[in-house]
Amino acid sequence: MSSVTLYRASGLALLLGTALVIIGLPMSFVFTPDSSLALAMIGVWTCGIVLVQLGLPGIVARQASRAGWLGYVGFVLTFSGGFLLASFFAVLDLTVFPWLDFRAPLLSFQFFSTNSAVHVYLAVVSALIGVGGVLLGIATIRARVFPRWAGLLLIVGLVGLGGAFVNVFLSSALVFGMCGLGWIGYVLVTADDEAIAQRVAA
Repeated sequence: MSSVTLYRASGLALLLGTALVIIGLPMSFVFTPDSSLALAMIGVWTCGIVLVQLGLPGIVARQASRAGWLGYVGFVLTFSGGFLLASFFAVLDLTVFPWLDFRAPLLSFQFFSTNSAVHVYLAVVSALIGVGGVLLGIATIRARVFPRWAGLLLIVGLVGLGGAFVNVFLSSALVFGMCGLGWIGYVLVTADDEAIAQRVAA
């Protein structure tokens, strides 16, 4: 498989993944937690996060020669934080919380409010996504391979996401980061084949 095809696949994964997250995450809060529609929306945004994770390496590979170590470190941190966040919420929201909300709603609420292990876990995830988003965004702006505004949206969105969990700010902050990633995905999908091939050769 050629590098051009890999870039196209990464861009498509980013475009589709960001669309699923932007649609599915807010909608999962609209329905009652134990309803089938809420579980379906959780499945939608979880699939979106997985696609975004699969598309992230394309960003690093496309701007590797210009982004340098800053881009690599930002990618590793962002990818690690996204993986921990998606796995944590996907497993709990699809298996544990629907059962608790139906049988022990108070226990479901206390799981987040009084569980120190959850607070530590989310603090680590927050640090990974926040710092990784800043580094990857700065590397993207400095590399000038993708639009600079996409890098800025990435910084704003992922820093906001890193500082806000399990509330309405999660959806609003995430939209900025997803728009930045979607914009980068669009550039990867629509970039000229010869331009990509020349950059790969260089």
